[in-house]
Amino acid sequence: MKAIKLVIIPLLVLLSACSTTYEADSDYNSAYNFKAVDSFYVVGDEQYKNPYLSDMNRDRINDSISAELSKLHLDVQNKTSADVLISYFVVTKEKIKVTSTPVTYSRYGTYGQSHINTRDYVEGTIIIDVVDNKSQKSIWRSSIQKSVKELDTPEERSQEIAKVVKALFAGFPTQQI
Repeated sequence: MKAIKLVIIPLLVLLSACSTTYEADSDYNSAYNFKAVDSFYVVGDEQYKNPYLSDMNRDRINDSISAELSKLHLDVQNKTSADVLISYFVVTKEKIKVTSTPVTYSRYGTYGQSHINTRDYVEGTIIIDVVDNKSQKSIWRSSIQKSVKELDTPEERSQEIAKVVKALFAGFPTQQI
């Protein structure tokens, strides 16, 4: 079973939960001058290079990040000249959900039995960091954690990744740019 999940995980799209809405947890350095940010470079997960993240999904994430930041009127630059660097990492974890349902009543009272149900699932987390290129310090971080599901087509995967990235950048301090 574990071997099957290791094969399936690269086919899973990040955090594609049954719900189509995502809510990110974001934080940023309020003293940082975001108005000075004009350009970016997507470093991606080159530092961590998650072996379970396929190159195809990595490209989808990189493209979605570039699209979102372009909407904020930021320009793509090379790694040395960009104002900020965008890195991310994706983590998946196998989990088990256990639910207990008490057995109901009989003529003679309640029995102390329960039905126990278990469900295996994979929980995924994606974290995006925006790092000031000069100081090499993180100035903004956003993350989403949800259960993942398999998607059937490359188009569905691209669309779902775009939704996740859009939600991740929803908290970006654009009011200062």
